[in-house]
Amino acid sequence: MGREYALPRPDPKRVAHMHLHPTAKTAGEVRFIKDRGGDKGEWAWNTPGPSQREIDEDYKFNAKNLKPIALTLRATLMALGHATSGHSMFVKLKSSEVSPDGNLGGKGYIQKITDMRRQFMNAVEALSSISDTLYDEVNAPHWHPASETGGPRERDEVKTIIDDAEEVRSNPEAWAEKEEQEMDAPTQKTARMARRAAVTNTNLHEAYFGRRAS
Repeated sequence: MGREYALPRPDPKRVAHMHLHPTAKTAGEVRFIKDRGGDKGEWAWNTPGPSQREIDEDYKFNAKNLKPIALTLRATLMALGHATSGHSMFVKLKSSEVSPDGNLGGKGYIQKITDMRRQFMNAVEALSSISDTLYDEVNAPHWHPASETGGPRERDEVKTIIDDAEEVRSNPEAWAEKEEQEMDAPTQKTARMARRAAVTNTNLHEAYFGRRAS
């Protein structure tokens, strides 16, 4: 009767390490890839924050300090509009018509189209969440007390910025599409090309005469 050999028991620590740190092999290299399947940090919709603020009654809110928050809100809503517009166009794109391998990009920046769709969705959700928070902040009562702080100029500037933000917020994607259409208009294209040509000529002029002067 042949000799029986007992198979060695696997090391639980090694099995756990291999599960948490899978490897991907390509010709000539071994890369360690972190499994982020359960990592909430990968997604834009994380656990909601506190349900209420803890604001010291003695804290003084000055209207001039509201301006950068209002500017950030407006910029974020604009970014949300363009990200939503980009996402809408990208999800309609047929990968088979633009990629033979389901990827886009070049060396060092190659991504799967399916992953890019998810990242677009995350970006839109993150910008939407940030804009909601900023919108609530600029409209919070502590920035608009009965006797407002800050001079009339600061208040007027902030009001103008918030009005702009309100216009974008009503329909960010439609606002972005309008902006993009204006950029693609023939007159705008011609103007942009003229500006670029002027900048290029200026740079060439400075480079040429700068070398001669030296």
